[in-house]
Amino acid sequence: MATALYYFAAWTDSHCLLGCLHQHETIISAVACCTTVAGSYVVAVESGQLRELDEGEEAEFQYAMYGWDTRRGRYLPAVTAVLAFVWRFAGYRS
Repeated sequence: MATALYYFAAWTDSHCLLGCLHQHETIISAVACCTTVAGSYVVAVESGQLRELDEGEEAEFQYAMYGWDTRRGRYLPAVTAVLAFVWRFAGYRS
């Protein structure tokens, strides 16, 4: 029996909607599947229908995926430090 509400990692390729085959109970667990494909996003499935994330779910996605705190409008300090390291390692300059 399918869960009434679940999330899955989604992306597009050649104009087709693709995604993981998991029925994640939380946005955070769906984000774990997002890290394998560039440009991934999390989509909600409620009563068998795809829907966009609501405002609270979107905030949770932004926090889990990027460390972005929508309430404060900034990255969390620990995430900022990690991003700075990654950008520097990848050759980007701030």
